[in-house]
Amino acid sequence: MSLLGRDVTWTRDFGPYIVKTTISDELHGILLRTANKIRKNKKLKKTNDYRHRLAGNLKEEYSYEGAFTKEEERIVEEEFLWLASLYTKMSKAANGSDTEVRESKHLIMHKPVWVNFMKAGEWNPSHSHAGDISCVTYLKVPPEIEKENKFAEHTKHSNTPSAGRIEFLYGDDIGYHKSGTIRMPVVKDIYLFPAKLKHQVYPFKSKVERVSVSVNFADRVKAARNLRLK
Repeated sequence: MSLLGRDVTWTRDFGPYIVKTTISDELHGILLRTANKIRKNKKLKKTNDYRHRLAGNLKEEYSYEGAFTKEEERIVEEEFLWLASLYTKMSKAANGSDTEVRESKHLIMHKPVWVNFMKAGEWNPSHSHAGDISCVTYLKVPPEIEKENKFAEHTKHSNTPSAGRIEFLYGDDIGYHKSGTIRMPVVKDIYLFPAKLKHQVYPFKSKVERVSVSVNFADRVKAARNLRLK
């Protein structure tokens, strides 16, 4: 049997698209510094407790509402919107005519941005977000978590080591198909994805703290179009 004389092509005509890139040192510094400020301020720690709005089984999750200076808020919003716009452009390149490109001015960043302080034994169950595009970025990922995946007795023999890792889920397991992907967080990495894409975070046992930040975006053009159709 031979492929000689046959055309063979590889296609990915459907399914969600995930973009991975990095945030700037400036944005990372603002987010981490402000997150620590919230924790140390008794008033902000109480008023910005965001657990009631989130799926996470975590002791500490805070919104950034009212915690940024005006200049910090401008920098945060500008970079996140630029990244969300980049997501639409890269999705267009991958998916073709079915995807519409959006510049930053055509997107709305949902507020507040929020931060998750994840400790040993905590987890984030399968969930999705509001809006059209979502993202998660990492401010702190101690090396002990990856060492746990490689060397701990409960993970080193597994064919799916997943301590502290994020998993994106889509579709049914029908064979010849992946219904999910598991990624190990790295400091300053950011994943952008469709807001309705299910995802979850596995617990770890290491006595350390993993810090992540998320925010959602809405498409102004799509929102306006939907309003006109009503």
